[in-house]
Amino acid sequence: MKFAEHVKIRTEKFGTVIFDTLTEKIFITDPIGGEILQLIQQERALPAIIDELSSRFAADEASIQNDVIEFVDHLKSSQMVQVEETLWDSTGKP
Repeated sequence: MKFAEHVKIRTEKFGTVIFDTLTEKIFITDPIGGEILQLIQQERALPAIIDELSSRFAADEASIQNDVIEFVDHLKSSQMVQVEETLWDSTGKP
């Protein structure tokens, strides 16, 4: 998974900013969203992102998985990330 070429990411004191240069839309995430974005910048696959966050945070893995999928689904539907289709099953989930 990786960001589309038209997406710029920047970390600020208040959170991580995502700027879509095509639509000129700006999105701001919380620190957890910022961590997901950093892992996407490293071109990690969705399962690897879920595993990484599950090992970092003391939360239910299913809950983390649902949150990450929802976040990535939003990025994907906004055409801000490119996801290899093989990572998604017929429902659009890993």
